[in-house]
Amino acid sequence: MDFTALQAHLVTEAARLVKAANAADPGAPVPSCPEWTATGLLDHVTETYDHKIQSMRLMRSPADTDRIDRPGSPAERFAAALADLVAEFDERGPESLSYTWYGPDQSVGFWIRRMAHETVVHRADAELAAGRPIGPVDPALAVDGIEEMLDIMLAWGSRAYRKWAADDLAANNGLTVALETTDRAWTVQVATEGVSIIDGVGPDAQTSVQGSPGAILMWLWRRCPVDALAVEGDRERAHRLYDLILTFTR
Repeated sequence: MDFTALQAHLVTEAARLVKAANAADPGAPVPSCPEWTATGLLDHVTETYDHKIQSMRLMRSPADTDRIDRPGSPAERFAAALADLVAEFDERGPESLSYTWYGPDQSVGFWIRRMAHETVVHRADAELAAGRPIGPVDPALAVDGIEEMLDIMLAWGSRAYRKWAADDLAANNGLTVALETTDRAWTVQVATEGVSIIDGVGPDAQTSVQGSPGAILMWLWRRCPVDALAVEGDRERAHRLYDLILTFTR
């Protein structure tokens, strides 16, 4: 997905997030992240936006002393952080250099994509806190989010952080699970050396998790229960992948 579209989705999803958060009781727990309240969720996303602003401005990982001090209510702080984030994106452009935690891509474009998907997931959190079902996700955005999760969080993350993930990878060695949406499919293969992603349903797939792009995205980010989606094959293997994902998305 191109960066213009990703940034537009970021703004749209942020509006949906704050609307849902405002509809929730401020102290309502977020079911998908029980340690947060609806207000805490808004503050978390505000801090996340500010962290990316400082990552671009400072060209390094921001320290606690680099935090931006914002006045106002949680919703006002959120709006200010979003406006500053979008302004940084507009001023710099996606090809400009920026510090990121993802070694292969040190560009502003990485943050545009990451913040679009971060906002989608936390919009779902806000809806759950408000007692609402998770709303639909644009299919093209969801497919891009699925590929981000698979390629960066799982495939790259399982190698970049292999020292810490070694036990989980070894425990799931040989696990092969397909993910199928309406028009796309991917196969996740787990080995002791890391996770590999195959385009399409691989011949060795032991299980297939099936749903719309938005449903698959929310399943991968554990915003819906493990058994919320249709599974063809051994359901226990789907459970194992669902649990393994937590290793790379904490």
